[in-house]
Amino acid sequence: MTRVVNHRRFSSMVNVGDTSKHGTSQYRCVVRSNGGSGVSSYANLSVKAPPSPIAPPELLNVGATYLWIKPNANSIIGDGPIISKEVAYRTTSGNWCETFAVDSPTYKLWHLDPDVEYEIKVILSRPGEGGKGPPGPPLITRTKCAELVV
Repeated sequence: MTRVVNHRRFSSMVNVGDTSKHGTSQYRCVVRSNGGSGVSSYANLSVKAPPSPIAPPELLNVGATYLWIKPNANSIIGDGPIISKEVAYRTTSGNWCETFAVDSPTYKLWHLDPDVEYEIKVILSRPGEGGKGPPGPPLITRTKCAELVV
């Protein structure tokens, strides 16, 4: 897409395919037309990788209907800064998944079923398009058995 800034200046956007960290470099644009040619100044292209936690969430406490976790979002692969954290969880035998935004150092998953195994992952985001990273490694844990009421 090209936009006219003034009679001597144009602005253009290009898509750069198949980028990776190895593509981080300086690039310039060379344009030729019937009216002449032009060469841009060098521009830096920095390829950013979305963030993902290195470690699974840490289990802090277990009950029959809750799991208390620490997201472990400080050690990451990819690029930051981290602007949001989400916790995604599901039963290991199910195909549904629930996701919740987390804005504290710990998070309590409520209203879980007793004696059921759950898989919990953390998803991180950085600013900009494509900033949401893949889920980190899972924590697989089980809620406690329900107490018998006599």
